Amino acid sequence: MSVTFKTGDMFVEPVDALVNTVNCVGVMGKGVALEFKQRWPDNFKAYKTACDTKQLVPGRIFVYQIGGLLGSDGPRFLVNFPTKAHWRAPSKLSYIADGLDALVDEIRHFGIKSIALPPLGCGNGGLEWSEVKPLILQKLSNLDGVKVVVFSPRETVDEPEFSERANLLMNRTRATLLKTLSELEVQFEGAFDRLSLQKIVYFLQTLGVNFNLSFERNLYGPYSEPLKKAFGALERHGMISGFFNGDKRAHVTPAGCAAADDFLRSNDIVIDEIVQKLARLIEGYEGPYGMELLSSVHWLAVNEKRYPVEKVIEALREWSEHKNLFDEPSIRGAYRRLTADGLIS
Repeated sequence: MSVTFKTGDMFVEPVDALVNTVNCVGVMGKGVALEFKQRWPDNFKAYKTACDTKQLVPGRIFVYQIGGLLGSDGPRFLVNFPTKAHWRAPSKLSYIADGLDALVDEIRHFGIKSIALPPLGCGNGGLEWSEVKPLILQKLSNLDGVKVVVFSPRETVDEPEFSERANLLMNRTRATLLKTLSELEVQFEGAFDRLSLQKIVYFLQTLGVNFNLSFERNLYGPYSEPLKKAFGALERHGMISGFFNGDKRAHVTPAGCAAADDFLRSNDIVIDEIVQKLARLIEGYEGPYGMELLSSVHWLAVNEKRYPVEKVIEALREWSEHKNLFDEPSIRGAYRRLTADGLIS
């Protein structure tokens, strides 16, 4: 059967298998990969294990089998296809070529009769569709008895993740923030919600990074309005991406990471200790719920002098009805973490 090209929603295509474009570090943070993660969390867990154990590399694919012949109406196979070694890096045409060879082998091995693919390595990957399309045709056209449907890229694609548009003046605090975020992204599964970004900067300043920001009590914990504008400026200059998106999940671009690394290296600035302290502090609290809890407990104990922990529990109940979502064991756990890490004396 021939390869056909179309546009639209790949996820409604009636096929045996769907191809998911992934990296090899266990992050599904945006685009097609994020959609796969949300639809099939068990596939994500299996994929992440394959990454953690170094089984998934460019040129090798990981097939996740959903069910047997009498399974659900959806696809029976999810094909995790590495188009990048790391999510920060661009795709390479050689990864696509080698991956397609591996895909042919797996299609035959599993007896797949129909399969749908996204535009491999294009869009955020940075490859040109004019180069990828003929490669797909060359590799997949000779599959006898297999229906291959390829979804062409949208006319307007997202800016490639490796854009080199980072020309905002770099300084010590910006470099420290960008480097810290890039190091923490895996903990936050590849991207940060806006609330978590606020709290990360709050704790960085608490740990000694002088952002010269004033925080105030807000519904969701300590908050700085100027910080929101600062993140907007970072996005406009290509150092972060996703802050303005509808889902409001941001990540550091490779250009932003490179600019931060260059500044820190050229000025002999080492921030490893601060990053490690912050990573230990927030471990287990990644995400809006945990970061709000941890920062709110710290704010009350340090800025409003509410201690011991019983006073913090009482103050949280008075803060707003919203804070009732935090139960007493969780509040005590956050207080213990902050005390153990030296942020509450």
